[in-house]
Amino acid sequence: MFNSPDRLLSVEQYTKAVDALHALTGMLLLEFARHSETEVIRDQIARNFIARSDVLVRGIFKLWDIPDYSACWTLHRTLLDRLFHLHDLNKKNQFDAFKDWSFKMQYEAAEHLRSDPALKGQVNGLIEEPTPERKARYHRLVKNPPSWRRPKAADAARDMDLTFLYRFGYDHASRYVHPMADDGQEDFYNITGLKPRPDFGESAAKVVLSNSILIATMIDQEALNASSLLWMAVVYDAIGGVRNFLGSGAPADHIALAKVGGMFKEDRPLAKRREPA
Repeated sequence: MFNSPDRLLSVEQYTKAVDALHALTGMLLLEFARHSETEVIRDQIARNFIARSDVLVRGIFKLWDIPDYSACWTLHRTLLDRLFHLHDLNKKNQFDAFKDWSFKMQYEAAEHLRSDPALKGQVNGLIEEPTPERKARYHRLVKNPPSWRRPKAADAARDMDLTFLYRFGYDHASRYVHPMADDGQEDFYNITGLKPRPDFGESAAKVVLSNSILIATMIDQEALNASSLLWMAVVYDAIGGVRNFLGSGAPADHIALAKVGGMFKEDRPLAKRREPA
C-alpha cells in the first residue's frame, strides 16, 4: 500500500482532503474552459481525465458510507487504470490516435446493438444515431485504422518506476473486480445485522480512501503536464499540498490551494498557452 494502515488519518480528515481536491478540480476545469477556443485534443482528454478522477474519488467516499469497501477497491482500480492510460498517452503522444480509436470502438459497439435482431426497435434513443458525418468518419477510420493499443497496467507502472502501483494497487484491487468465492460475505452481515459479525478489517480498509486521493492527485499532475497549457507553479503546489496532507493531516498543507482560490476569485489565469517550440 502507499500509506500503511498504521499511519492513517481519520475518515473525517480524508473527507476534508477530497473536498479540497474537488475544489481544486473545479478551478482547473474552468481554467481549461478559459482556453477552449485554442483547445486541442490532448487538452480535451486531459481535462476529462481530471474530471473523471474527481467523480471516481467522490464515488469511493459515497460507497464507503454504505459501507461497500469492496466496491471502493473496484473504483480504486479504475482510477489506477486511468493513471496508466494517461501516462502512456502522454509519453507516446498518442492523444489523437486514442480519440480516433475510441470513436471507432464506440461506433462499432452501437452498430452491433442495432444489428441484433433480438434488440430490433428496442435501442432507439438509447444510443447515438449514425449521422452522415459519423458514418463518414467511421469509414475513414476503417480504411486507416488508428494505431493505438491499450497499455498493459504492469508495463505502464514499470515505465513510471512505480511497480508498487501495480502490485499493491491495481493487482490487489483486481480481487474485488472479478468474482471470488467470498464475494458478498461482508455485505451479508451488513445487510442482516446478524451477530457475531466477523472482523473484516475496516480500520485497515481506510487505506483505500487515502490511496485513492493520492492517485487522483497523480492523475491531475499527469494531466496538467500532458496539456498544451503552461500551468502556474502554485497550481502544482496545491496538488502537492493535498498529497502532503494525506501524510500529515496539517491544514497548513492547503495554503497553496488557498492561494489558487484567491487567484481564481480575482479571475487571474492559472495557466497560459505554451509558446511554440
